[in-house]
Amino acid sequence: MIGLLTRLGLSTRAARVGAIAIGVLAIAGVLWAAIAQTYRSGSAAGGSKVAGKVAEQRAGHLAEARADERQATAVTIAIADGAARADALSETLLRTTIQDLRDALDATPPAVAGAAPPVVPADRLRDDLNAAIARSNRSGSAAGTP
Repeated sequence: MIGLLTRLGLSTRAARVGAIAIGVLAIAGVLWAAIAQTYRSGSAAGGSKVAGKVAEQRAGHLAEARADERQATAVTIAIADGAARADALSETLLRTTIQDLRDALDATPPAVAGAAPPVVPADRLRDDLNAAIARSNRSGSAAGTP
């Protein structure tokens, strides 16, 4: 290398310095190429590793969300079933109360002309309504409502 530089017209001392500079540049180029290759391969490997972890986390979050969704669906169905049962019981109680009222009115003897109307025998109906109100109050107290 020094011989080539001296043939180009450089002094021996300048040729030595040039040869050393070229050697240092060559070593720096090789090191730069090695670092660049390591960076590219590491970046690709790191990217795959991160993508794999993200996919695992996403799958875990999706499974958790689906489990929560199934649980929410089950709770919603249970609430709807409870509300339907309560509606059916309320409707049955209402129909029974109306029928009891009609029966009490039908059992009333006809009024005599010019006399005050007879008293409707509503004792059993009153007792049934009071019992229903007491049950409602107890269930409200058990549920913690004021």
